[in-house]
Amino acid sequence: MRAGFGLLLSASLLWANAALAASAATTGEERVAVIVSASVAINQLSAADVRELFLGRKQIQAGEHTLLAVDNADKQARDIFYTGVAGMNGNRVRAYWARVVFSAQGRPPPELPASEVGRRVIERPGTLGYVAASSVPPGTRVLFTFP
Repeated sequence: MRAGFGLLLSASLLWANAALAASAATTGEERVAVIVSASVAINQLSAADVRELFLGRKQIQAGEHTLLAVDNADKQARDIFYTGVAGMNGNRVRAYWARVVFSAQGRPPPELPASEVGRRVIERPGTLGYVAASSVPPGTRVLFTFP
């Protein structure tokens, strides 16, 4: 009996994942790439490092640079990014930063228009941003993509 339930549960999870992937494909949901300047001496960061950096909980050194986060003002990219890296939707991210700012424990990353994120990353080495994976600018390096 338990084996049958486990099989049913596994099949249900596979169906749910397939449905989510199909939904993303039909809604045009795009992958998001976390980028850094190609001149920065870092090859990879963990998702936990990126989460802590973007939530203002950690500073990360990459060679001679301290990484600085910039948020993308594009709502879809921002939702995909924060859901993937922190498991938080846009409302939860705003609530998180409201608490942090109110308690004087930090400030959110600056928010830039989608068209400016890549330029900021290139012009200011040490800046970490995220853009639609289909529009990664030359002169940057992709650390990882999701979903």
